[in-house]
Amino acid sequence: MSLRAKVEEFLDTASRSRLMVWACVLGLIGLALMSWSLFDQGWIPVMMAMSVGQGIGTLSFALFLVIVLIDLRKAEFRPSIPPREQPTKPMKPLKSKDD
Repeated sequence: MSLRAKVEEFLDTASRSRLMVWACVLGLIGLALMSWSLFDQGWIPVMMAMSVGQGIGTLSFALFLVIVLIDLRKAEFRPSIPPREQPTKPMKPLKSKDD
């Protein structure tokens, strides 16, 4: 099975809600590591925030983009501009009750 087929199968069968939970959890872990460097200004917290925290946050964002791709694959696109109608013959004016 080729890589492309594996990716398409994953995008067709993946649970969006489970991926969203993982993206949120990873985002919070990355945020906690980055916040730790604000309160403890030693070199270890700063290095953790700049490497591990950023990596986890980037992974969280990548999972969110996968969710967006899954939604776009399942979406039914409708044009925002309605199709042009064929010109019809002008209608005769209606007679009013006063005429």
